Parts: sequence; structure tokens; C-alpha cells
Amino acid sequence: MSEVLTYRAAAPTDWPAIEGLLLAARLPLEGAREHLAHFLVGEAGGTVLAAGGFEHYGAAVLLRSFVVAERLRGQGTGAQLLDALRGQALAEGVQAMYLLTTTAAGFFGKHGFQRIERDAAPAALQASREFQGVCPASATLMKAEVAGAPAALPVAVIGAGPVGLAAAAHLLARGFTPLVLEAGADVGANLAGYRHVRLFSPWQYNIDHAARGLLQAHGWSAPPAGELPTAGEVVERYLKPLARLPLLAPHIRTGQRVLQLARAGFDKVKSRGRGAAPFSVRTESAQGEQEFLVQAVIDASGTWSQPNPLGANGLPALGEAAARGRIDYGMPDVLRAARADFAGKRVLVVGAGHSAAGSLLALAQLAEEAPGTQLVWAVRGELPAKVFGGGEADGLPARGQLGLRLRALKDSGRLELHTGFHIRAIAPEGAALRVVGADAAGATRGIEGIERIIAATGARPNLHLTRELRVRHDPWLESTDALAPLIDPNEHSCGTVRPHGHRELAHPEPGYYAVGAKSYGRAPNFLMATGYEQVRSVVAALAGDLAAADDVQLELPETGVCNTRVAEDCCGGPAPQGEGACCALDAAQKAGGGAGCGGSPSCRPRQTAGSGCCA
Repeated sequence: MSEVLTYRAAAPTDWPAIEGLLLAARLPLEGAREHLAHFLVGEAGGTVLAAGGFEHYGAAVLLRSFVVAERLRGQGTGAQLLDALRGQALAEGVQAMYLLTTTAAGFFGKHGFQRIERDAAPAALQASREFQGVCPASATLMKAEVAGAPAALPVAVIGAGPVGLAAAAHLLARGFTPLVLEAGADVGANLAGYRHVRLFSPWQYNIDHAARGLLQAHGWSAPPAGELPTAGEVVERYLKPLARLPLLAPHIRTGQRVLQLARAGFDKVKSRGRGAAPFSVRTESAQGEQEFLVQAVIDASGTWSQPNPLGANGLPALGEAAARGRIDYGMPDVLRAARADFAGKRVLVVGAGHSAAGSLLALAQLAEEAPGTQLVWAVRGELPAKVFGGGEADGLPARGQLGLRLRALKDSGRLELHTGFHIRAIAPEGAALRVVGADAAGATRGIEGIERIIAATGARPNLHLTRELRVRHDPWLESTDALAPLIDPNEHSCGTVRPHGHRELAHPEPGYYAVGAKSYGRAPNFLMATGYEQVRSVVAALAGDLAAADDVQLELPETGVCNTRVAEDCCGGPAPQGEGACCALDAAQKAGGGAGCGGSPSCRPRQTAGSGCCA
């Protein structure tokens, strides 16, 4: 198998390697170094193995110093380098490429170049050093028009989590070259951040079909389908074996934080020729900043590294930054790694989701083992009904049990609960903190003596990455416009997410897709299986197979709860006990053989003025 090269702009430190390649190929060095700013290099494992560059002459360029390491010749590397250079030429507004060659006319002739007479070259090019003696008079002059985005460029995948690696597996299956860029030191870095947490969904929902096929072809045995893994077990038993596969490993680059995306040579305003230009992906690593040219971008970077602040208005609470040393965002390992930070302390958990529930239950166990540990819970709503979940009606039993255990903890009196609490500020109070908030009427309230805070307030996508791309986000959720109505937690019923794929995920910038948790924006109801179907559809669309891309199949377990409203204010009142439904209308539809409230197009949940019922 040939080595997989990644192409990027050359840096001054690349010159010794480029010089070595040129000398080995007996190509001239004259003038090459002074044009290094317009060179690209192809590298693998940190070694430069191919290079080529331009000399600019108005709207034309002279392609020069085109070289591939000897061991890679005849393996398609030259064609890939040429495509990368075509993309660079397009980005730089070049209309035509010229070259002089004594030995490679056959190769370039197969890739769109035509022989022309030397006097047909632009006058400025004829005056160049190459024409005037660096290249012999016997050299053949060739020309190619610049048009179209090079199909041989890789597809960038941002993030090497479950959805990102699934995207890479699907890309390989479709004949694309993936370039997986992971900010962390290893794959699954976000999951590793809460590796102690046991997931609600069993293995059957956590393994992508294309990834499974690659793994099983190399003797991998899947874990039991019904077993509930921890986040760490997903990394160790699934993601790491997948990333080590010979077919996938060369395409993964860890320690590469993506800073921004753009169309090469185009800012956000410029339109003409935009769609034909490759994407430019700017990254930062231990080696400094780099740029990679790619034909499309699948953004699976997630939201875990962008936690929501504590302020009820979406901004950090006043004093939150100063108190940062005593605030943990997400789900700290309170029973093991972070035990000393919480044992024997008065701990405030903020949030009404499953992360908050998990932290509260862990703290309750810690309180049994470490006397003096006090549990305080603050939520913005008046009744955290949603976090208690559907109990026995939940399609994921572990999720249902979490809600039942949390309700029991609340009813036990061991938990100090503050409902309707909108945090405004955090202020020092001796050795502790005072958390200041307001109720729905605006009256000031306070929670005293807090020694540690867990902010289980959800997360949001990093929209800075796409500042120079043409994207359209829902103004509430920051997902795409088309996806928002399907996932809106204000209205969405029973955990039912309609099947969706490339069309709902598309932006006005063709070739860019946000998938996985990032595709949901600020909505918290994402499941891994959703991301797997998203990337299958997106990759099929990139391959031009719209029939497969549009054939979206998505089966998700229900939550057993309709929405955030209490049952008495939903769909005709509460469901009869034992109906396994979230409200009266839901129960009635199910009793009549229907799918239930929200389960069919004729009964979509919506907020109606004064009723809050399903329609």
C-alpha cells in the first residue's frame, strides 16, 4: 500500500527537504527558494515526500520544481500533487498553468496539459529565467487551463470521535481520501473527558455499520449488543481499535486544532468561481499553524469543549471567571479522580439535564462515604419534570432508571432544591461562594456557603470556525434552519427525531456539513446513532449517490416524556397510569393503534397560546 500524503502550503523550514528532493531528481534549484511562498508540499509522518510550486506572471503561472520521492513514483502521488496545485492555482485566481519539461511530457499530457509552441507563452513568461536558460531550449512547453475543484483532494473530517471516525469509514468505502483532524492527543478526546460515565445507550446504538465492517474484516469482535459501556470503554474497545486499522490510521492527525475554515482564495463576500474552489482548513499544532486544501468538510467537532456558562441569560455570570477555579463544567469524576475536590464540601449542581442528574447521584453516593458532603441543586424551571424522564416508559432503561433514582433522592430530603433560580452573579463569601440569582418575578435570591459548583448547563457549538463560510443557522438552536424544527427541545415530543440527512444538514456553502452533536447546535437531545446515519447520508451525497443519500433510516428509542411542560398542561392532561404514554392525547392515539402524539405527521407537537397542547 502506498503512503498517504497530506498537502499543505510550504513553510521556510521545508526548504532543506524540498532541496533534497530536487537534487535527487536532478531538477534545477535556481529561483526555487525565492518562490517558496507559492509552493505546496506533500508529507506523511512529518516527512516531505513531494513538492511543487508556481512562479506568477499575471493571470498565468509557471509550474516548476514538481517532484515526488522516487519510492512513490508510479503510485498516483504525482496526480494528487498536481490536483493540489490546481486547487492552489484556482484559489490564487490563476487562469492558466504553463510548464517546461524534458522528461515528463507524457505524464502531464494525461492530466490536462497540451503541448504548445514556445512563442505562444505570455511575454512575461518568455522573459523568465527558466525560458532564458535554466531549462534547455529542447524542453517542451505545455499549458493547461485552470477550472474545477480537484476531486482528488481529501475530504476533511474535523474530530476523531465516534461520528468523525464513522465519517472517515464511509468516505473510505466511497473511494474518498479522508483527512481526520483531531485537536486532542488521541482519538475520542471528548469522550475521554467523561470516561467514567456509563452511557444510556447500549452497544447496539454506539457502533457505526461501516466502521463495524472495517473492524470485523480485521478480526475484531463486537461487545455484547445489550451491554451498557462507559464513555471510556467506547474509546478503548471501539474507537482506538478502529483508528489503528491500516486502512484508516494514515489518515488521522491528532494534536491538530482547527482554527478556521474558508474557501481558498475567497473571502465570504466573493462569489464568482467560489463553488469550484477547494476549502482551506487552517490548523494549529505543536509545529505551528498550517493550512490544508480539501474538497469538502465534515465538521464532527462536537460541542463538549464549548460548555454553556452559568448565567441564566447565556452569558457568564458576573464573577464566574474569577470563581473558575471552583467550577467544574460537564461531569467531573466525583467518586474517583476528582473526589478530593468534592468530599465533605457543600456542592451546587446547576442544570436540569441528565448530566446534572448523574452528578447529583454520584454526589449522593459520595455523601454516604464522606460525611459533611452537602448536595444543592439549582434549576431555572419550576419543576424539573423532564430530568425525571419517562421511568419505565423510557426506550433506554438506564435513562429511565436515572430519572427514577433522582426523583427518589429528591423525595428523600437529602437534596436542597432551588427551583425557578436564574443565576446572575457569583461572589466570594469568606472561604466559600454566594450564588446570586432571581426568581421569575425578578426578586433577588441567594444560595450561601457554596464550596464547589458543577455547571451541568449543556454546551454550544463553536461557530467561529465557519466565520468565512456562507452558513445559515437557526437563530435559537444554532443548528441548520431545516433541522431545527425536528429537534427543538421546546416543542419536540417523546424523543422522536424524524429521519434527516444531507438535505437538512446542508448550508449555503456547498460541501460543508456539520454533523453529530454539533449539528444539533444547542439542543441537548442528540444520540450517537443519529450521527452515524447523518454521515452515511452526507458521504453518499458527496459521492453523487442522491438515491442513497435521501434514503434516510433512523430508529431511536423514545424517552417516555413529551416535552418540558408538566403533564397537566399537555395534550388534554396526564396519561392514565399504565398506558406508557406521556399525556392523554398520546394515550388515546396509542390505544387506537396509532404511533402516539408526535409520532405521525398528522399529530405534530406544537406550542399553542394558552394551552401548550399537541396539535
